[in-house]
Amino acid sequence: MQKDALEKTCYIGGGGAFGVFLRWLQLQIAFNDDGLPDPSVFNVLVPLSILIAAALFFTFVRRWREKNYVLPAAFNRALHNDGLGYMALRWILGALMCLGAAALFASSEADKNVGFYRILAVLGVLSGVSFPLVLREANEEEPRIKLVCALSAAPMLLFAFWLITCYKANSIYGVVWAYGIEVIACCFLLLAFFRVAGFAYDTADPWSSLFFCMFAAFLAIVCLADERYMGMQLMLLAAAGMLILYNWIMISNLKRRKVEPVAADEGGFEHLYTPGPRE
Repeated sequence: MQKDALEKTCYIGGGGAFGVFLRWLQLQIAFNDDGLPDPSVFNVLVPLSILIAAALFFTFVRRWREKNYVLPAAFNRALHNDGLGYMALRWILGALMCLGAAALFASSEADKNVGFYRILAVLGVLSGVSFPLVLREANEEEPRIKLVCALSAAPMLLFAFWLITCYKANSIYGVVWAYGIEVIACCFLLLAFFRVAGFAYDTADPWSSLFFCMFAAFLAIVCLADERYMGMQLMLLAAAGMLILYNWIMISNLKRRKVEPVAADEGGFEHLYTPGPRE
């Protein structure tokens, strides 16, 4: 399944690159000098590209189900990621999240919403530290589930508070097109990390986890076209990378379900169960 994981990662990256380009063109062309949106074809193309991406990722998940693939519901089987490459990636992505959080903390001192950004930075550091630890526990025969549950809450809290911060920062500037994509991305990022945490909380939904990881990573890349603090850009990039790595791991751990052959008698007919006579 490594080849399939690479293919889906290319779809996420390619779709995200196309989406971020359309979003950038919308911001450059579809807004006038006063910062207000004008009628533009990009006001249709951007949401259309998001819907097409969602349909594409849903199709991938449906095909896996039709081919009788299954993903184990156990935390240490669904997210098993043994190997030096996985170890390097999870620590690099965690460090990138922490670096973005530190940059946000340092650059938002003069902002009127500095309190919100500082809390967001702290949650970013917690998310960056928790990510490699969660994936390390997934390689253990008996993972410390209570610790994993606590660590898995960090990215959910991060994007829940990101939504609050986004609303506070845009409460006066009420142009929905300016921050609407970011709100949608935060909602799906929250749902994606929530679905992945379900493996530790014993409420796993493998197919939803695969879909939300792909779609949320795509949206996080699209959001990079918007203007915000560089630290927040790095945090979004790290979150996209985390979900892409989660998605790669889950795809690699997909197994084909064994289908029991239909029993047949000597004449080639299927054996049918016939109930005995009633007493």
